[in-house]
Amino acid sequence: MTIMIAVLFRILVHILAILPDSITEILATGVAWVSGNLRSRRLRLIRMNVDKILGLPPHTSFAKAFYRQVFGSQVRCLVETCREVVAPGTIILEGEQEWRRLVQGIEENGRSIIFAAAHIGSWEITGALIARTCGKRVHALAKRPKVRGGGAALEWLRQRLGLSVLWSHKKSLVRDMMSSLRRGEHLAMVIDQKPEGRVGDTVQFIGKPVAFVGGPAAMSLRCNSPIVSVATVRTGPRQFKVLGGLVFDPVVAHGSISEAQVSQMCAAEIERWIHLYPEQWTWEYKRWVFGP
Repeated sequence: MTIMIAVLFRILVHILAILPDSITEILATGVAWVSGNLRSRRLRLIRMNVDKILGLPPHTSFAKAFYRQVFGSQVRCLVETCREVVAPGTIILEGEQEWRRLVQGIEENGRSIIFAAAHIGSWEITGALIARTCGKRVHALAKRPKVRGGGAALEWLRQRLGLSVLWSHKKSLVRDMMSSLRRGEHLAMVIDQKPEGRVGDTVQFIGKPVAFVGGPAAMSLRCNSPIVSVATVRTGPRQFKVLGGLVFDPVVAHGSISEAQVSQMCAAEIERWIHLYPEQWTWEYKRWVFGP
């Protein structure tokens, strides 16, 4: 069964990769309309988050249009991701060269890098950009999918993009991460989800206190590895824009700085992206705890 699911996943990726732009747009519009009107846990969470964070009450036409934009963007980015997986180099990345120069300059000094990404645009295309920019191995942290066969499918996808997978459920995770950085290799983390077990620094995120992933800050301070942010957001068919830059470098930091302060820097960077491209961020996660 696991093998069958993995095979079906690969077939689906190849089918989506060859969809014409016109069909992709029809698919995105259809899914957006259905998802924005069909009662589901995803829509309930989006409604709550958009209401509490953006101030758009669910009954308003602005909110309903925004839900459709979010769902439609997810479909468009999914298809673009499949195109890049099947035929690397298909996607045009605006602003790639400047970001690449930053990363390669750090790597030339023999330093490992912690890449801080987010669930905005296409995080898989972001992973591909990281992998093809770096000369050293890149390990991407991942949460094992609950769907049977999902782990094998995700490993295949990441390997196609040039990434090595570190599973977050492993007891040796912290040791493996530290070892990778000390070998001069790199880590890539999608850091805008709520930490496992609600363990993490409390930061201000889009105007609300929230527990934030503390791994990047802790690893950066322990291993003297700079944190470089990166995201790829869709600007048109087969076109994405690269966002990001140097967020924190412990070597050049002046005075003492806490892990919480570094985490706040990472949160502020992701928040900046969300303000620029709110419809491309994944709003259906339970990141905040709202009172009654």
